[in-house]
Amino acid sequence: MKIISKETSKRVCDHMNNDHIDSVHKYLIHYGKISRFENAYMEEINNSYIKINYDGQSAIINFKNEISEEEIHSTLVSMIKDIKK
Repeated sequence: MKIISKETSKRVCDHMNNDHIDSVHKYLIHYGKISRFENAYMEEINNSYIKINYDGQSAIINFKNEISEEEIHSTLVSMIKDIKK
C-alpha cells in the first residue's frame, strides 16, 4: 500500500494553499461539484484523495488510482490540466 506521511500532507497542503489556492478552488469546483463557497483550502492529501475544507464543510476528491508521495506533483498537475481541456 502506498502511504503519504502526515508531514508530506502538511507540506503539500501549505504549499498549495499559499502558492496555488486558485488550483485548490478549481479542484473544488470541478471535481467536488461545489460551485458556491466563501473560503476553501486544502486540508489533507493522502494516497486516495484530497480533502478540501470549504466554509466549515469538507469535500473529498478521490484520485482515479492510489498515488505515492513521488506521484503527488504529477497527479495534481494532471488534474489541473484535465480541468482546462
